[in-house]
Amino acid sequence: MVFWIAVAVLVAAVTLAVTRPLMRDAAQPADAAGPDLAVYRDQLTEIEADLARGTLSEIEADAARTEVARRLIRRADASEIADINPEPHAARVIKPVLTAAVLALPLGSVLLYLAFGQPGLPGQPLGARIAAPLDQSNSSDLLAKVEARLRDFPDDGKGWDVIAPVYASLGRPADAASAYATAIRLLGESPARLLGFAEARIGAEGGVVPDDARKALQTVLVTEPKRTEPRIWLALVKEQNGDTAGAAADYRALIAEAPEGARWRQGLADRLAKLDGAASPAPIASPEALTSPEAAKIAAMSPQDRAATITKMVDGLAARLKTDGKDVVGWTKLIRAYQLMGRKDDALKAYTDAKMQLAGDDGALKQIDELAKRLGLKS
Repeated sequence: MVFWIAVAVLVAAVTLAVTRPLMRDAAQPADAAGPDLAVYRDQLTEIEADLARGTLSEIEADAARTEVARRLIRRADASEIADINPEPHAARVIKPVLTAAVLALPLGSVLLYLAFGQPGLPGQPLGARIAAPLDQSNSSDLLAKVEARLRDFPDDGKGWDVIAPVYASLGRPADAASAYATAIRLLGESPARLLGFAEARIGAEGGVVPDDARKALQTVLVTEPKRTEPRIWLALVKEQNGDTAGAAADYRALIAEAPEGARWRQGLADRLAKLDGAASPAPIASPEALTSPEAAKIAAMSPQDRAATITKMVDGLAARLKTDGKDVVGWTKLIRAYQLMGRKDDALKAYTDAKMQLAGDDGALKQIDELAKRLGLKS
């Protein structure tokens, strides 16, 4: 009974909110001109005050008074017409609309709720959903269960190990990287955790491989030297650092060893073609991104068109950074791109500009300085 009373009150409130403006328009009260008259009186008072202060001349004041008088006469005429014809054509049209709305809104709401609603279903607050059995929980509830447990038991390494790939699949790379790092601290290193951490960090950096990700990938290769994913990423590191010859050699080795039907093989071939054409390939977010339609489109261009397209992209990035100078990832991409294109003077200038724009952000400055040192821009 309480539920239906609440529904009735809600429907009445919605109906009033919808129909009230129409009611005002359909039948203006007899004293509707009252507020307008007050406004006109205030305007006349302002005119007299301006005349007294000397900001208006007598002629200007007379003209202003005349204009206010005209407006007042027009408003008085409109009020008389409304009194003579209190129910104009618009009001006759609005009344049926009001009646239909008053009837249709409550009736339609009740019918829709009876068809699709579940009034007998008990409430399910977050605490109750978390406490529910696993076979009665959806994916969001399961994630909330794990997060709640980790808040209570932050040293549960297995919990962090479980939730890290979930964060990655949900497009939350920063959370995934933090979870992987905690799992590694509590449970120790493993190839899966290290690779997950590295890919999450790369995703969080927009496709740029940071130093902590590079170190994790190198550690994976110590135990699994033939594993493909870290080799692709480390080849990309060489490319980003200006070692195009080393990157090309790694790409060729990976292509030669690729199994039949490997999805990433053609992507690496396209990337190698870009290096051979002296163009600047863009960063990638994952090994699968090597097969993206955009990358394939650029790779299919002639060397001249490909170089022009890359140059246009790099120049666009440089223009954006002039107005958004706090984007450290953008600066790292721009510096690397200039270096790969052989524009060392531009790379050096971008490094100097980045230092100026990022002044005060010690973490960003450290990242820029480390990149410049690897690229030979800083001794």
